[in-house]
Amino acid sequence: MKKIFSEGGLLSTHIKDYAPRDQQLEMATNIETALAESTTLIAEAGTGTGKTYAYLVPAILSGQKIFISTGTKNLQDQLFNKDLPTLRKALATPFRAALLKGRSNYLCQYRLGLALTNPQLKQHTKILQKLAEWSEQTKSGDLTESGLLEEHSLLWSKVNSNVDICLDKECQKRGKCFVVEARKKAQEADIVVINHHLLMSDMALKYSGHGEVLPSADAYIIDEAHQLPEIASQFLGSRISSHQIQELCRDSISEMEQDAEDMGLIRDYADKVEATLHGFRNSLGDNEQRAPWLTILEKLGVKIKLADLINGLTDLLEQLEVAAERGKGLQQCLSRCDELISLLQYFDQTKPDDNMILWADIRASSLILHATPHEVSQYFQQWMDEKTTAWIFTSATLTVAGKFNNFSQQLGIHHAETKIWPSPFDFEKQSLLYMPHIPVEPKDESYTDHIIDLAKQLIDYSQGRTFLLFTSYRALNIVAEALAEIDYPLMVQGTASKEKLLDDFRSHGNAVLLGTNSFWEGVDVRGQALSCVLIDKIPFASPSDPVLQARIDALRERGGNPFSSIQIPAAVIQLKQGIGRLIRDPKDYGVLVLCDPRFLTKPYGKLFLRSLPAMPITQEIKDVAQFFKDRE
Repeated sequence: MKKIFSEGGLLSTHIKDYAPRDQQLEMATNIETALAESTTLIAEAGTGTGKTYAYLVPAILSGQKIFISTGTKNLQDQLFNKDLPTLRKALATPFRAALLKGRSNYLCQYRLGLALTNPQLKQHTKILQKLAEWSEQTKSGDLTESGLLEEHSLLWSKVNSNVDICLDKECQKRGKCFVVEARKKAQEADIVVINHHLLMSDMALKYSGHGEVLPSADAYIIDEAHQLPEIASQFLGSRISSHQIQELCRDSISEMEQDAEDMGLIRDYADKVEATLHGFRNSLGDNEQRAPWLTILEKLGVKIKLADLINGLTDLLEQLEVAAERGKGLQQCLSRCDELISLLQYFDQTKPDDNMILWADIRASSLILHATPHEVSQYFQQWMDEKTTAWIFTSATLTVAGKFNNFSQQLGIHHAETKIWPSPFDFEKQSLLYMPHIPVEPKDESYTDHIIDLAKQLIDYSQGRTFLLFTSYRALNIVAEALAEIDYPLMVQGTASKEKLLDDFRSHGNAVLLGTNSFWEGVDVRGQALSCVLIDKIPFASPSDPVLQARIDALRERGGNPFSSIQIPAAVIQLKQGIGRLIRDPKDYGVLVLCDPRFLTKPYGKLFLRSLPAMPITQEIKDVAQFFKDRE
C-alpha cells in the first residue's frame, strides 16, 4: 500500500494535486486486512482523510467481487464515473465495474410505448418523443442521464421500470430491458456500485422470503454508513400511499381499455375507489402532520371511511380476477390490488403491534401510512450472519464522544474491529469555534431574535460566505425574512433545487445560504466561498415525530433512558455532519458558530463538545472579527 499512497507513489504520480496522508494509508491497510480475512471493520474517517480511495484501492487490488454502497445516487455516480476510472489508470490493474440502481431509475421501453399512445399524456408528447430518441442511444437507460425528467415528475412514474407493473418474461421488450442488462453487468463485474436503498431492499426481500435483488459477493463496503439504520427501518417496514391507490385505479382502466374493453365495470369500480380514497383523506382532517396511526384511527368517521376504501378495492379486485386472464397487465393490477387490500387491513386494527410502529404522514391532498419496526438490529445481524464475508462500515460521523456503541447497537453488530482516523486538517490553525452569550434558551420566544442579530454581525465580518443551518423550517423562514435586505446574495432552501442553490452559492463567492435537514450533510463547498457555519440549536429530533416517540416510550417501559440512549447520540451525529461543512480542504479556514447556550449550561453539553474536532474556542465576538481580519 505504501507504494500507492506515499509521496511519489502511484496516486501522486497519476492524480493531480494528490496529497499523501498517513490516515489514508493506515485506513487502506486495515481495509486490505479485513478483506483478506473476511472480518468486520467499523471505521470513522474524518473529513479530508480520503476515505474513498482508502477503500477503493484495496477493493480493486483484492481481486474479490465487492459491493460498494453509498448514501445517495449522486455519490454512486461520482464513484462510478470519476473515482473508479481515475484509479483504473493510476493502478494499471484490470477490473470490471458496474453501476446498479433501483429499478425505478431505469426507463421501461414497454411503458414508454404505452405513454406515447396514452391520450391523457398528450401534452407531454414532445418530451416522450425525446425520451424515445434517447432510449435508442443510451447504454444504461438511467433516466437521470437523459436530463429530460425530474425524478418526482408525473412522467418519471409513467415510464420507469417499477416492479409493480413489470411484465417480466412476458414483456415484448425484454430483449431491450435496461434493468435486465444492468443486473447482468452487476453479475459479471468485480466492483459493483450500489446505494443503501438497493442494499436494504435486498435485505428486506431476503427476510420476507421473496428472494433477493443482488447477486452474492465476497465483501460489502458501506460508505456514509451512519445513514444505514434509518434506511433499514424504511425497508423492513411497510407503507401504502394514496398515490399507489390512484396509480392502480388509472392503470386498471388503461389495461382494461387495451385488453378487456367489454368489462366497463372495471372503470366504474376504479372511479369508485378514487372517490372513497378522497373521502378517506378528508376524514383525516386538514392539518398536515406526522402522527401515530392508532390516535388518528380513533377520530370520528375515520374507521368507517377506511372500511369504505377497503370495500371499494375489494369490489375492484373481483372484477380484476375475472379480467386477469386477458393480459399480463391486468394480472399485475390484480396482484397490486390484492396487496393494497392486505396492507390497508393491517392498518384497520385497533390493537397495537409490539414489533411495528404504525403512523401516518398526512399531506395537503395525499397521505402515506407507514409500519416501521421498533428496531432493526435483529434483522440486520441475521442478514450479516448469512453473508459470511468481509463487512466494512465507514463514515465521517459514526462515534459519539469517541465511542461506536450507538452505531453498533442499532445494527446489532457484536464483533467488529473499530478504528478512528481523525481529520488531517489543522483545525487549531484553520478554524475558530465561537459560542456566543445568548441570555435565553431556545424555547424562549425571543431566541430567534438573538439569532437574527448574531447572523447579521457574522455575515458582515465574513463578508457573506456563510451557511446558516437550522433545526426547523419555522426558524429558517423567520431569519430569512429578517435577512432579506442584506448586501449579499441570499439563498434560501425551498426557493430552488439543492443543486441549483449550491451552484449559485459557489459561483457568487460571497453568498449567504439558509438551510435545514438535507443541507446538514453531503454538501461540499471548498475554498473561501464558505467561511462561516452557524448552527442555531442542538439538532435534537422533534419529540412529536411518531417513530421517535414510540421508540422513546418503548425504551422507557423497559427501564432505559431514552434521552441518553436515543436522542443525544442522534443529535451528536447530526451536529458532526453540520460541522463537517466548514473545513473541506487543507487551505480552507472558517468560523463555526454554535448558538445554543445548552452546550455550556447543561451536563450533556460536554458530550457534544467532546465529539468535535480540537478547535480554539471563544465567547467574544471581537475574536471572530480578528480571525477574519487576520486572513484578509
